[in-house]
Amino acid sequence: MKAAATKELFGYWNRLRGARAAPERSDVDPVAIRGALGDVFILEVDAADGFPFRLSGSRICAIAGHEMKDERFLDLWRGPDRDTMRGALDSVSDDAAVAVVGARGFTELDRQVDLEISLLPLRHRGRTHARLLGSMAAIETPYWLGVSPVTRFELTSLRMIWPSGRRRFQDAAADLAPPPSVRETGRRIGRFFVFDGGR
Repeated sequence: MKAAATKELFGYWNRLRGARAAPERSDVDPVAIRGALGDVFILEVDAADGFPFRLSGSRICAIAGHEMKDERFLDLWRGPDRDTMRGALDSVSDDAAVAVVGARGFTELDRQVDLEISLLPLRHRGRTHARLLGSMAAIETPYWLGVSPVTRFELTSLRMIWPSGRRRFQDAAADLAPPPSVRETGRRIGRFFVFDGGR
């Protein structure tokens, strides 16, 4: 984890959940994460509707150049990246995993910014497939960010973490068998090999 917002949100989420796989949406106190609040979002777990934003911090809206509420998270991604993000979102909602995503954002003028995105499971009124908590922050903030909107996102890395120690034991790419040395230590989600990490 590189971005301060990622570290702050993950640390808060981990303390909040305690021994649970995920905390309740109602447990989240915005004041407790005020330093990262502009980088925080909440998604609805609705795969058919592309995981729409339900809440989105001001710095995320500045990155995109518009209000993100009701925009589809999956619509940020294209081609294989979209499939990879769908797999990561499924792991977060199905397995109470945490995803830490590296991405590169591009403007219409081809300016670039490196971003870090976190995706964390939330329960909502007792339901496990209702909401996801996340953050999106620039690793370093260029002078133009907030003026020139990012219109295209590309994945650069993906790390999955199972804080509760549970995970779904299945090969996410049975049709693309990795080499034996990788097969023993990692799995494929989309076009990435994912290596399990701890806290």
